[in-house]
Amino acid sequence: MATHAEVAPAALRWCDYGVDDDADIDALLRDIHAVVRPRTPAAADLPMPPTEFHARSRRHNYHYAYEDSNFEAVLHGIRSVRIPAASFASMPVDASDASPRTPAAAVVLAGPLSYGDDDASEGNDAVTTKTSPKTRQPPQYDYDADIDATFRTMETEAMEHPSLDYLSDRQAGEMMMMDRADLIDKMHRFSTHYCLAPGAFHRAVSFVDRFLSAKKINRDERQICLLGAAAVFAAAKYEDRNTVLKINSDHVAMYSGCTRSEAVDQERELVAVLGYRLSGPTAYTFVDHFMRHSQEEEAVRALAHHLADMALLDYRSVAFLPSAVAASAILLARTTLYYSTAMPVAGYTVEELIVCIQAIYDMHEHQWVWPGCAQMMLHWDSTAQFRYFLPPLSMLIAMH
Repeated sequence: MATHAEVAPAALRWCDYGVDDDADIDALLRDIHAVVRPRTPAAADLPMPPTEFHARSRRHNYHYAYEDSNFEAVLHGIRSVRIPAASFASMPVDASDASPRTPAAAVVLAGPLSYGDDDASEGNDAVTTKTSPKTRQPPQYDYDADIDATFRTMETEAMEHPSLDYLSDRQAGEMMMMDRADLIDKMHRFSTHYCLAPGAFHRAVSFVDRFLSAKKINRDERQICLLGAAAVFAAAKYEDRNTVLKINSDHVAMYSGCTRSEAVDQERELVAVLGYRLSGPTAYTFVDHFMRHSQEEEAVRALAHHLADMALLDYRSVAFLPSAVAASAILLARTTLYYSTAMPVAGYTVEELIVCIQAIYDMHEHQWVWPGCAQMMLHWDSTAQFRYFLPPLSMLIAMH
């Protein structure tokens, strides 16, 4: 019976390799045995085929179609690496569809996630966390802490925050709290009438408060209305560059009862008094920022934005940081819809937010007294899919 060494030269001649060297045949046979070894071969165990073998193979344009990729790797002198299945458990996985599209390497998780029922093998460093998608902790990103720190720093800068008593100081008592609330109500109507960008209303109120903190204006209803409309227009253009496709200075002039030239001049004066610093974070910014990884229902976010909008009508809200207003609105929204324990929001405790929360309660209890409160409630009822009732304040305090 012929051996492999005897039939191999004939086979190679049939393939038109023209290799008659027994040493080359023995090397190929050793390579075949090396593939089926029970252990993973070291690099030194994988001999490189002769250069003549590769040269003649390329000259005759012969193509292999082996099913075993390791055998082909051996013939080409390339070490094939098999990754054990258990190694995939250590790869970070981001299962949230709403998360930003960042590389998986940017995700920092306390432990790798497991979607099956397999237990971590003994001696394996991977930690198996078995949680449902609804309760799984949201992913954290390396830049989250930097963004939060930047927002917290910006909101405390003097150039980004209005004076706490500008009505009695800069305006010398010629504008009262109710006058300011009426101006904020007109700005809200102007913003919603033209369906301007989300967040433009909060940014416009910030512009007005900072402007009135720096410059005294006459108690002229037309002048005050022009200031509010110009602030909304400037804020909307900052939030969305497509704003100019919806409104322009002619709409501002028509709403305020002035000329187009006066509307343009008012907008220029506004941004100049603000020092062209238009990017400070608002309560709207912080609501979205604090809930960016939240898997709660969209109704919670919508109600939090609505409560933050109503807080702007109260002059006392100027004394609160935008992050505190946002945290109060989120806490109230969660408590109202879930009646759950009042957990701290963004590091704020209930004790730290109680004054701001009381101001929001006061707006709801006296909504027919404060200008704009009743209109905002009617706007909520016409746009939202549900009505809400704030729980008693005493219950909220007792829940934390």
